[in-house]
Amino acid sequence: MALAVEPRRRLAELSAIEWLGPGQARLELAGDGLGAGVAPGRFAMVEVPRADCVLLRPLSYFLADADRVTFLVKVAGRGTAALLGSPIGTPLNVLGPLGNAFPEPPAGLLIVAGGVGCGPWGELVRRRPAPVLFGARSAVETGFAKPLQALTEVRFATEDGSRGLHGTAVDLLAAELTRRRPDAIYCCGPTAMMRAVAGLAARHGVGEVWVSLEERMGCGFGVCRGCAHKDASGDWRCICEDGPVYRAATIFAPEGR
Repeated sequence: MALAVEPRRRLAELSAIEWLGPGQARLELAGDGLGAGVAPGRFAMVEVPRADCVLLRPLSYFLADADRVTFLVKVAGRGTAALLGSPIGTPLNVLGPLGNAFPEPPAGLLIVAGGVGCGPWGELVRRRPAPVLFGARSAVETGFAKPLQALTEVRFATEDGSRGLHGTAVDLLAAELTRRRPDAIYCCGPTAMMRAVAGLAARHGVGEVWVSLEERMGCGFGVCRGCAHKDASGDWRCICEDGPVYRAATIFAPEGR
């Protein structure tokens, strides 16, 4: 999806941190023009306030207003731990918005999210509410759904059965597809989950399936090639350069191939 606003490096200030569960938080940054050009699916490279963390961290925009943006962040290492351990008012550099965005959603949209895959959906459902099928390993790990529930309907599946359906987000989708066929499915989460969603959607005749890939990144704009990922044809794609949002058929080969 072509986007008119070019990425810029902006100075931001850490304005709020809300802990949503163990190692899960909502991070809010404020700064002039920080939300300009943000669209659902795009991401930013955010500075880590720690001298030995040279690389910026890629984070999907959850919500964006003119001078304020929000991210959902999971502690995955020393960089994200340092970011979430910073005091309010810490100055940070932010490079963004980067990447492409999800297409304009149809009325009959269904969203599937796994774990930190809740990250891209806030702005999308704020503009057009759609149900989110959210899967996690346990109820303790469903904290990222809290800010989503303030915006739209969220249905749960947990692998241990502690919240919602006893199963995965894919099981939740399978049950939903026995009742109706959505116009489109948008998905973000572990690659294996997205692959399973794409296959299930194809078997039920859902033609529009879009996925947002998650990968480690060094630069965010196609120089370091650290986020290279094979597509359905076996060719390599640089996720930050022509993604992270793709038609599922572009990334996942049809079942049986």
